[in-house]
Amino acid sequence: MPLRIRNFRSEDLGELHRIDQTCFPRDIAYSREELLSYLSDRKGLAWVAEGGGRIVGFVLARIEGRTRAHVLTLDVVPEARRLKIGTSLMNVLHAELAKRGIDMAILEVGVNNRPAQRLYAGLGYAYLETLLGYYHGREDAYRLVRSLAMTNSKIPV
Repeated sequence: MPLRIRNFRSEDLGELHRIDQTCFPRDIAYSREELLSYLSDRKGLAWVAEGGGRIVGFVLARIEGRTRAHVLTLDVVPEARRLKIGTSLMNVLHAELAKRGIDMAILEVGVNNRPAQRLYAGLGYAYLETLLGYYHGREDAYRLVRSLAMTNSKIPV
């Protein structure tokens, strides 16, 4: 499937909300209002992946401070997973952040979400800490960090 990655457009909101509701349990997925808030924020960054004539994934991040960004969500529709769409979206995000002088990206991932953990490890993210009860007190999460100053390499441990 040929993949096209582009900037978020306001008319994408409904589809991004639908995808997020599909990718995460109802109490973890963002509400339409939360997504709109992040997407409207001047410090927010969002890219959309299109394939087969439709949106198949997106990444949403927020710049925090002068040197750090927080990856809020990476969503890929279930039927398009394992096609490197998440990797492509994250690579575009990392390049944009580096261009803006951001030197560190952080994110959280559920302790039981092994596929996402493997993806982030392959992108050079390293374990920072465990957040107990991060997902509404029900599931813990790992906070991961990646240096953007080290292009195409993993953080040494």
